Amino acid sequence: MTVTKQLSVMMENKRGALAELCSRLAEKAVNIVGLMVPEQMGVAPIHMVVNNGDAARKVLEAMGLQFTEGDVLAAQVSDRPGALGKLTRKLADHNLDVKYAYATIHQGVGKATVILAVSDLAAAAKVR
Repeated sequence: MTVTKQLSVMMENKRGALAELCSRLAEKAVNIVGLMVPEQMGVAPIHMVVNNGDAARKVLEAMGLQFTEGDVLAAQVSDRPGALGKLTRKLADHNLDVKYAYATIHQGVGKATVILAVSDLAAAAKVR
């Protein structure tokens, strides 16, 4: 498990908003590694991990979007039943709470990246 940066972008939940964001990031060769978009009316926080934070920040600023940047945990797990349960059990056994999580499956590789916001990032990063 490693600590990585996450961008949390406040966006109005309207048709085409996510498409515009994704298109603008793609124009600058920013790849979205992980993405969480909640079902929420009005303005909603979109959480994402990208491959190039500097370029992504410039895109967000140019679009006039409010965003924050924070640390989250990125864990590689096997793409098989029980892998996520094993990971979250280890965290629970170390008295760590998962605030939220989202994942990306790597097709053909047999791995998934799970992004976790946890109660104590430093302690969680040490869990093996």
